[in-house]
Amino acid sequence: MAAPSAPVPSRRSSSKVLRDSDLAGVGPPVSAGARPLRRARARTGAARPARGSGGSGAGLAWRRFFRHIVASALYFENWQLAIDSQIPRRADLESTPVQHFWSLSVEEQFYLVWPLLLIAAFAVAARAGVGGRRTAFALLALVSAASFAHSVLLTGVDANLAYFGTFARTWEFGVGGLLALVPLPRHPRSDPVLAAAGFVGIALIAVPIASFRSPELFPGLVVLLPVAGTALVIAGGMPTARWAPTRLAALGPVQWLGDVSYSLYLWHWPVFMFVPYVTGMPSPPWAMVLLVLLSLAVAGLSKRCIEDPFRAGRGAVAARPRLALGGVATAVAIVVGAGVAAPAIAAERITACEAPGR
Repeated sequence: MAAPSAPVPSRRSSSKVLRDSDLAGVGPPVSAGARPLRRARARTGAARPARGSGGSGAGLAWRRFFRHIVASALYFENWQLAIDSQIPRRADLESTPVQHFWSLSVEEQFYLVWPLLLIAAFAVAARAGVGGRRTAFALLALVSAASFAHSVLLTGVDANLAYFGTFARTWEFGVGGLLALVPLPRHPRSDPVLAAAGFVGIALIAVPIASFRSPELFPGLVVLLPVAGTALVIAGGMPTARWAPTRLAALGPVQWLGDVSYSLYLWHWPVFMFVPYVTGMPSPPWAMVLLVLLSLAVAGLSKRCIEDPFRAGRGAVAARPRLALGGVATAVAIVVGAGVAAPAIAAERITACEAPGR
């Protein structure tokens, strides 16, 4: 399952809004750009084929897949999963190829509301004759504090709703927005402090990854560690101190992984869940290693053949139409294959295993 969204996106969104406001002079800007206990079963190692008899099982799986594909395309996958968690017959939250898009849905919902709040804050500030940046900071701090309190309280009541709920996750993006509103010192004397902040941030991100073993407590207070760690890494920037983490971040493999990270996010879950659906059993460790390597390969090809040409403009796509078309065709084939062939194969295996005499 995809990791909780980091505060990086909201920092970029907030920075753009503030930049537009500064360019306009005064007034509001005019342009702006979770693991609960029951969901532990939906992890890659526990992905299960659809139960039922033959084609009917595959048909039910496909209908469930289609429902989540639509939810992901319209950016409400998080709420679809939250609703499923409240329905007893769907409470197991079995995996779908697009289940990981829940975090992207939360992010886009934040993008829809946060710029409007910033515009309103700048409008109020302009009328009141107070600083727009201070008003925006106060507004975002208030919203983030309310969201954090809501997340902690809701986690104790229903970890599923807290994990997928938009408002329970808003504060994580809010931290990034607050970071964009705070001027950070950038001079040689601050390099040791910034370097230390970077290392502390990396540690705060790594510790919960290695030690977290209580999914029923997530998100809640536990999310403070990775969110604070991400904020520290961003605040630390790229200091020039000799012992700073800058050299680590500048390594070729690290740069490449960061470059393909979004493509890897898009592709890793369909790749991971394909084998369990085909075989009807959890992937062994050696298979997971191969799937990780396959995910990295697919992510690299996807970025080179699909993402980069489209980002560069029509000219780049037109210059390499066969390569772009081949990349798109490969991507579609993998998704369709995982969504259609795998459930049918798994259903046949279950039917054979449950047949009399077996």
